[in-house]
Amino acid sequence: MSLKTIFQEGMKERRRRKSLGRMSSELNEKEKAHDGLLTALGRKAWESKTDTSMFAELHASLRETQRTLDDLRTQSEQLQKQKQENEERRKQENDRLAGAQKQAEEKKREVDQRLEEQKSLLQAAQKESQQSRSRLGIIAGERGQLQSKIASPEAGEAEKSEWQQRLDLLAKEEEALQAGIHARDEAGKPVSARVASLQEESGQEQKQLDALRQEQKRINSELDKKISALKSELDQNGVKVREAETKQKGDFRLLGEKLAATQGGDPGLSGERTAVAAARSEMEGMQALIGGLERQKEETQVSAYKKMMTIIIGAIVLLAALAVALILLLAPKKKASPLAVAGPGQEGAQRMEQLAQAMQKGMEGIKAESEKIQGGKISIAAEGVMKSALPVVGGWQMQEPRYGRSAYGEMETASLEADYAAADGRSVRVHITDAGTASALLAGLKMILAMNIRIDNPEAFQQVTTIKDTPVVERLDKKDGDASIGIIFKDRYLVELKTHDAGGLELLRQFAAKLDLSKLP
Repeated sequence: MSLKTIFQEGMKERRRRKSLGRMSSELNEKEKAHDGLLTALGRKAWESKTDTSMFAELHASLRETQRTLDDLRTQSEQLQKQKQENEERRKQENDRLAGAQKQAEEKKREVDQRLEEQKSLLQAAQKESQQSRSRLGIIAGERGQLQSKIASPEAGEAEKSEWQQRLDLLAKEEEALQAGIHARDEAGKPVSARVASLQEESGQEQKQLDALRQEQKRINSELDKKISALKSELDQNGVKVREAETKQKGDFRLLGEKLAATQGGDPGLSGERTAVAAARSEMEGMQALIGGLERQKEETQVSAYKKMMTIIIGAIVLLAALAVALILLLAPKKKASPLAVAGPGQEGAQRMEQLAQAMQKGMEGIKAESEKIQGGKISIAAEGVMKSALPVVGGWQMQEPRYGRSAYGEMETASLEADYAAADGRSVRVHITDAGTASALLAGLKMILAMNIRIDNPEAFQQVTTIKDTPVVERLDKKDGDASIGIIFKDRYLVELKTHDAGGLELLRQFAAKLDLSKLP
């Protein structure tokens, strides 16, 4: 079988498989719609009290399920009512206790204000009495000094008379100070009594306020427990209701299926019966089409399809290897002739020289085609520009990217590689290659990607999909767990993301979505 025949017959098988897959999906949707119509028929028959006694077991099951649902819904209503009552009670109690606390706080504030006023009066009197007592001490000292002077034999009569007058004045001042102290002490007794009384009253108000707060805490705790228990019962009841509804829905479907198969019946169900019959007719038509496609299966086309897929997979691998080889070829080398690796002997050197000349012509053609595709002269992307396209992903630390430019003959490329690490040990590598004047080599890859081939076998999973409207190739090696995503951007840049993470493809999709490829020229 020629290559052309392989692809012709293989594409026929591919179109048959795509049509079969599409019709199978449509059949699944129609089967779901048919089930829904059967359920609607059974529900209407039950709710309209159509006679279903001929289906005794199903009738009994529906009746029992309905009774269970009614009981559960009644319980739910009662539980909801109790929950609302307790919530309302909690609100009322909080409002009542908050009001009582406010009154107690205001009363205590008034008592404390009066207490501070009386304390201020008492402290002022005490301060004044303390000043008087201090003055009395000074007077006692002054009196002793004057008496000593008067008793001195050297003192004259005039001096003694003056000092005696001063003693008389000190005696009068002392008497006045003592009288003032006594008067303030007497006046301070009722103030002290009022201070003690107000202190006791303030303490009682504080106790009442504390008691109100404790009561509020206790009531809230009790009611919160009741409300939480009721909510838990409601949740459990809801689970039972959903289980019963699921069972009822299944019984409705069975009832609808039996009614649809029964001739005659309630005329009020004719609309639902007609809808079921139409859906069944559509399903049968779809099944017939699927059967036709199944019968169209030819071993020749199946064999051609397998060979075509093998060729395509091989082409992808070959082109990937070509890209890698290109990078290696253009990698910086020591200043030595490429012929130095040709091996010993003049004949080997001549063959390598001929090969080099042929490669040179091929490179010139590739450069010309690349510039034609890109629409003009190609300037290799600078390091800073390529770095700006790298993703920034939260929770991942990017190591310093590695940038390199390579040239050989007419070909020039650049590459940037960055490794990302997470705290849990996972890693991702992002590699961006600017194919530059060799970008025409990517055309083959792009052509294969356009075919939207999907592969899923025990060894690997591979598909073409899109991320942010950009076509990408996703591949997962099921044996070693390696995952990769490849992107061709602007017919020039080859972007590859790799990881060995358990959820590799999903992780790489997150990284690919963070790429800012619009920064690339």
